[in-house]
Parts: sequence; C-alpha cells; structure tokens
Amino acid sequence: MHEKDQKGKGPSRRAVISAGAAALPLAIAGSYASRSTADASSNGKAAPPTLAGTRAGALAPRPDYVFSVDKQESAPLGVPVEALLVNGQNPGPEIRYREGDMFRVLLQNKMDVPMTVHWHGLIVPNWMDGVPEITQLPIGPKQSFFVEYPIVQAGSYWYHSHFELQEQSGLRGPFVIEEKRPAYDYDHDVTCFAADWLNQSPAGIVPQIRGEQPQTEAVKEPTGDLYNLPGANKPFNVDVNYPGFLLNAGSNKDPWTFACKAGDRLRLRLINGSTATTFRVALDGHEMTIIETDGNPCEPVTVDNLTICTAERYDVLVTIKESGSFSLHWACLGQANQVVGVIHTGDVKPVPNFERPDFSGRAGGLPDYAALRSPYDTTLPEGPIKTFELELGGMMQKYLWSLSGKYYPELYVPESVAENVPLNIEYGDRVRVRLTNKTMMVHPMHLHGHFFRLLAKPGNWGQGNAAMKDTVGVAPGQHVDFEFLADNPGHWFFHCHNLYHLAAGMARVFHYGINRVFARAQEVTVTCP
Repeated sequence: MHEKDQKGKGPSRRAVISAGAAALPLAIAGSYASRSTADASSNGKAAPPTLAGTRAGALAPRPDYVFSVDKQESAPLGVPVEALLVNGQNPGPEIRYREGDMFRVLLQNKMDVPMTVHWHGLIVPNWMDGVPEITQLPIGPKQSFFVEYPIVQAGSYWYHSHFELQEQSGLRGPFVIEEKRPAYDYDHDVTCFAADWLNQSPAGIVPQIRGEQPQTEAVKEPTGDLYNLPGANKPFNVDVNYPGFLLNAGSNKDPWTFACKAGDRLRLRLINGSTATTFRVALDGHEMTIIETDGNPCEPVTVDNLTICTAERYDVLVTIKESGSFSLHWACLGQANQVVGVIHTGDVKPVPNFERPDFSGRAGGLPDYAALRSPYDTTLPEGPIKTFELELGGMMQKYLWSLSGKYYPELYVPESVAENVPLNIEYGDRVRVRLTNKTMMVHPMHLHGHFFRLLAKPGNWGQGNAAMKDTVGVAPGQHVDFEFLADNPGHWFFHCHNLYHLAAGMARVFHYGINRVFARAQEVTVTCP
C-alpha cells in the first residue's frame, strides 16, 4: 500500500518512486512479452517465446547508444564535487539521429539510487517519457532499461534526468535529429550545449534559501555589473549565484573551441541545458539568423544577440566574415558571469575574449517572442475547445512555487500543502492555455509530449502562422497564450523548468480522459465486417 498525502489525493510522489524502483524488473520484462508459436518439429510443444519481428532465438535489436550512469568526482571549475555522469562525461555525450530513424538507447544505472531520463521536446509514447510516477517507474539501482521508439521529427533537443535534482549534478546532454532534407545549406553543423554548475551538492540549495541551513555563496545575492533582459528597467532575479558555467564541457578555465575557415556558413544549435539559468548569447562581430526554435522551423530572423531561457533551443546560421578568432558569449542574466567559447579560422590561434559583450544591437527570444513566425500554417483542426487560465505564483517567504494555487507533490513540498490536481482534457481537444506570471521571476514553462502554438499577441487565437515551441519563458507580470492539439493520449507533465521551482511545487499534469477515445473505438467496431 502507498501512503496517501494529508488531503487524500492519492500516493505521494516519494512513496510511488521508492515502491516503483523495487518493482522495475517486472516492468522491463513485461515490455518484451510476446506470444509463443507452435513448432511442428517439437511434437506440437510451444517454442520458447521470441520478440515479435525476429527469428526464433534472435536477440533484441542492438542499442545505438549505451549510457552508463554512475557517481564520479568531477571538477569542471577546479573544485572536486560528486557528479552523476553519463559514460564519464560532463555533460553527457551527444545523441545524433536522422529524421525517421528508430531511437534505441540502453540506459544502465550503476548508482545506488534510482534514476530516470526524459527526452526533452521529443514526441514519444507516454510510457517512454521518463517522469517518475507520471509516465514510468524509475530505473532502480544497478538495473538497466531499453528505450525504443520511432523518431517522428527533426531538430535540436536534449535529455536529462527527471529524478529529484540529478539534472543539476550532470545527468544531461544534447540530442540532435538531422532533417532528411535540410531547408538551408551550411558547411558545419555545430552543437553548443550550455549548462550551469555548482561546486557543491544541489541538495542544499532550497534549504539554504529557506534559511533552514547556513547559506553558502551559491544562494547569496549576486554582485557586480549584472546582465539583464533587453530594455528591462528592473533587475533579473535569480535563485542561484552560480560560480560558473559550461559550454560543450569547456569552462572559462579551458574554453571550448571550433575551427573553420573564412566564408564558412555554420549552423549553431544553441541549447540551454541549464538547471536555472537564462542566457543572453552573442558572437563577436557577427549577426545570427534564427531558423528554428525548439526544433521547429521559423521564418528567418536576424539578430545581434539572443535570449534563451532554461530548456529552450534556437538554431541559428552564421557566416564567418573573415579570418580571426571570435568569442561566443553565454552571459547569465541576473549575474555578472558568462561562459565563453571560441570559433576561429584555422589560420588563427583561438583567443577567448572575456570582456563584457556588446548587447546594444537587435535582440531575439524572451521577451521578443512576437518576432517568431512559423513558415507554414499552424492553425489547429476544428474540435472542442478546452481553456485553462493558470497563474504562476507561490509563497516566497517559504520558497514554494505554484500553478493556480496548487503545489505539486515534489521533493521540497510539504505533504500538508501538496496536491496533484490534474488538468483534464480529452483526445481531440484544442487546448488553450493562458499563463499569467504573478511573481518577480521568469519561469520557463515546458509541456511534455506536444508542441504548442505560441501566440504573438495574447488572445489572437486566429493567428495562422504562430511559432511552434515546447518551452516558453514567462516574464514577471506577463500574459502568455498558447494552444495545442490533444493528439497524444497519456499523462503529460507541465512544469517550470527552473529545477528548484519545480522541486518546490510549480507543476501540473495534463490528464487525458477516455470518453472520446472510447467513442471512436466503438464507432470503428460497429463498422467493421
């Protein structure tokens, strides 16, 4: 029996996770079950069970990637700290597929604690989404899990743990899906994966913010000439004063570099794989042309710099104008810190420029989402309209974050206030969501299992070319409207992608009902001969 929370809303997240980890081998075995076949040569006895689609005795399909996750010491900023690394890398290795491929990855948990992996932005079967309690059981200690699903999209994505605070400790990495027919020509396809890093365990962050533990530098107010949003007249508030950041595993102590030649056209896949950081990005001496956002094409927009919230991705084209060394700046909003990489021509030594970047030119991203337009009509098909008005709020004195006054039962949510109240939808619904930010912080809101139409102007539901995204940053006091088609049944997480806000309650679940699916099934049954 699972414990119930004090409001009787069902099993607590912690109870389900601990029970689920122990039951995992049964879940794995069940996923491979298949009926046996009779073998005439064995006097009618049933042959041993085999996987569907394979010859008798054949092995299951081989994984394209094997990810072994283990606790290891890592010191990317010079201070050794216990990390959770994929194949010993920080961040984890890049996954790269081609549109239309079958995704096959074997996850091996070598740790003494459970884990999960979520494929951020991927349209996957609900039971492969990697969210404990909601979509699947955690992978137990010293156990493995084979993930397989068809890839139905292209673009820039990433993967990360959805178990407690494991993402902050290093369990994350880039995931790229190449198009069968790219819309643009370029000479180099370059992944730029940015992450924030702590020189301590993330487990102490929320208790320190709440005053339950002595404060470290990580939760003290940032000082210096702080980076801000374009045109903002108020400071950009942050939860964590990070000691530094990583770009493709490089830090400012040992920057990442990429060599090319003058005249080359680069496709830079800018992936914000951070835990709680909004970056402002610029390349010295060059403009960037945005061609994709969150894996979806958009009408080209040329900018001098770009703001990228946690979990967002932007693909940009850059033509290297001349011979030289050009620094790619990822500046942390709300702090005075940045991480720098270097793109240089082969005839020039890479020299990082740690000077404050010039952000005076035209900016893209938050809060300039209105500049994003899809190159095709994204209007949803006709169907019942289901509308939700959700308020981003919380109790700041207790460091609790909510969606419409509900605190999801996460790691740092007391059971006295925890409630798992689903957002109920039906298959075929046009789901409209209005987000209103009543707090003083930006919240990067992410929807699992779907893309949504992000309206350039709130209330303009008739906009035909609204950009398609899976994550949107909502600024303080801002209204954001989006809508999506309920075409992927299951239970899908919707949450703030600032990990500490999520861990303190800012999440809900879109829960598909069965009435309309059942009605369609009945219809099919009646018309079949």
